Amino acid sequence: MVGHHVMHGGYSHNTDKNGRFHRFNFAKGFKKRMEDWLDWMLPEAWNVEHNKLHHYQLGEDGDPDLVQRNMKDVRKLKEAGVPSLFLYPLVLFFALTWKWFYYMPNTLKEYEKS
Repeated sequence: MVGHHVMHGGYSHNTDKNGRFHRFNFAKGFKKRMEDWLDWMLPEAWNVEHNKLHHYQLGEDGDPDLVQRNMKDVRKLKEAGVPSLFLYPLVLFFALTWKWFYYMPNTLKEYEKS
């Protein structure tokens, strides 16, 4: 949660540009990456995918995080009559693993395209 707010610049006004929680200094370099952003995603890739693509296209077709579109296959299973007994564990699986199977590769893909 801290990383999300720092990367949006939420704490940049509370510190100078070289401060730890300034958006342009946060998680830069290997040591600071381990201290500030111990995550699978590159901070630079997250910035492209989340800040530029997601927030500027919220709820639109170009939003890469549009849940309604990203979970359409689960809805199709429900419409096909698959019992909730099977769908709830599937949704739980996605909720627990989305960062590794969806979000991290998607941020890298969008970063490489930019």
